[in-house]
Amino acid sequence: MARSGNLNALSIISEQKIFDENLLDKIGKDQSYWINRGVSEKTLKQFKGGIVRSGKMKDRYVFPIFNSKNKIVGFSGRDLMNYKNSHRPKWKHIGSKSTWVYPAFLNSDLIIKNKKIIIVESIGDLLALWDAEIKNVIVSFGLDISSQLLNFFLKIDPNEVILSFNNDEANNSAGNKAADKAFNKLNKYFDSKQIKIILPDKKDFGEMSKEEIINWQKKI
Repeated sequence: MARSGNLNALSIISEQKIFDENLLDKIGKDQSYWINRGVSEKTLKQFKGGIVRSGKMKDRYVFPIFNSKNKIVGFSGRDLMNYKNSHRPKWKHIGSKSTWVYPAFLNSDLIIKNKKIIIVESIGDLLALWDAEIKNVIVSFGLDISSQLLNFFLKIDPNEVILSFNNDEANNSAGNKAADKAFNKLNKYFDSKQIKIILPDKKDFGEMSKEEIINWQKKI
């Protein structure tokens, strides 16, 4: 159960900027990038993303970020180039990602019903889990739990919050350390029995097969 004494401890949430829906016309319908990575077209259609070939999101697969009223509050773009050999970031965001609760516009009812939330770093992780029929997932867009997400969690008061940041133990352990930090942050608002750290069996869920993800789910 959420700790009622901390319900007023969160910062005030600023009003979200709403983007023009006509911007969706600039997003192409090419789904080949994620399909080649094993994500089904059925899953991809639900998120209304596609490739952008010009502007700030040039050569990125872009996901429009919708709020609970199905208004666009931002965009998140995955680089299609070899980002390891360039200065381009793997993911680029337009809008205030600290105000995003994504993809609650699709799965909030399911999360409220199941009272269980899995938190992942990126939309790529979300897609891999969603394709394996694990849909009670929220994206943190990084290694922190924003005030907006905390408010969402407190409103739902889930039985379980599962932290599944990237498993970076073989590299710099950023995701592992961030999971510990996020656990301590959530523990100010929830009983420690409600919070679990269950990292992917590989570096991230995008590197795992559907069968491996289904087996991972048995740990929950």
